[in-house]
Amino acid sequence: MASISLPNFSFFLLLITLSFYSSCDALTKCCITSLFQLGDSIADAGNVIRIPGASLLARAYGPPYGETFFNKPTGRFSDGRIIADYIASSLNLPFLNAYLDKSGVSFSQGVNFAVAGATAMNTSFLAERNVGVVPYNVPLPTQLEWLKSHLQSTCGIHCKPTLRNSLIVLGEFGGVDYWNSFSQNKAETEIRTYVPFIIDGILNAVRELIQLGSTRILVPGVFPFGCLSAYLTRFPDTNPNAYDQYGCLRSYNRFATYHNIELKRALENIQCEFPHINIVYGDYYGAFRTIFRFAPWLGFNPSTLVSACCGGGGRYNFNFSAGCGSPSVSACPNPAQYVNWDGLHLTDEAYRRISNIIINNMLPKFGCYGFGDSSVLSSY
Repeated sequence: MASISLPNFSFFLLLITLSFYSSCDALTKCCITSLFQLGDSIADAGNVIRIPGASLLARAYGPPYGETFFNKPTGRFSDGRIIADYIASSLNLPFLNAYLDKSGVSFSQGVNFAVAGATAMNTSFLAERNVGVVPYNVPLPTQLEWLKSHLQSTCGIHCKPTLRNSLIVLGEFGGVDYWNSFSQNKAETEIRTYVPFIIDGILNAVRELIQLGSTRILVPGVFPFGCLSAYLTRFPDTNPNAYDQYGCLRSYNRFATYHNIELKRALENIQCEFPHINIVYGDYYGAFRTIFRFAPWLGFNPSTLVSACCGGGGRYNFNFSAGCGSPSVSACPNPAQYVNWDGLHLTDEAYRRISNIIINNMLPKFGCYGFGDSSVLSSY
């Protein structure tokens, strides 16, 4: 990713906008009345903890998950909120409830279908390539079926007006497919052959959402894998040049960039097919790297950028024998100074900073009126 040189006024504008967080009344003047979220553990708001038999290294059903904001675990893989929560708040919508929550919660303004461990591809696709997945995998096609079932039960044949006034966040699909593949010692050259299939799967989901009546769809890219504590622990390299100035593994970031470039190109093509539909690429990678770049000004500790706040020890405070939430594992006392929360997921504060960039970038593209200079935010 190319570096940029911002003029002083733009630099301070960026910092101000990164620090800004507001409600819909101040931030937007558009009619988005509901939000639907699909995805994996980055977006899960409590679905996986409601699946019988789901075994989790990161135990999001117990403390210290949720300690910063909710003061209790909610099934979110963070010490507090996730990007979906910040997007909902920016639209003056309530936090989304998990689809599998049958306790009488409201789904009147949207639903969260994301499930930790979810892949973009069906289990059969990965099995054919000897890539294992969790037995409770709820891949993208299944989540789409959940969405259709929910719509059928709530609005039946009259769902198009609902979807016209909704935002669909498709989720950062592909991350689990790639993690499982790398962890099972697949060569990068082979994993690269999966990318076109994963991109096609995402595009097929976009087309299906459009056919249902969706007019605003946010499609995020993946995070920089090489900056996550789990990747750094699982794939150490003895060559100092394998790491960048922040301590991230260059090769895994290059792979994530490859996926994101291909996804963005594909979304530009499908936008030409549907010129009246707003399909927006969510640059989660760029937003993540931006908070690394400006970490000291944003309150993050530069010496712990790639270390997990909650983990079982080791160089990056992460190991695979004792995940966050295990009895012997404790969290750092200052999670707001950390980006990595549990090795694969981020802190409430990191998600807040990333969300501010994504929100201010996407809203004008969805016909909303954003705060600040979004061209500065999108120029990294």
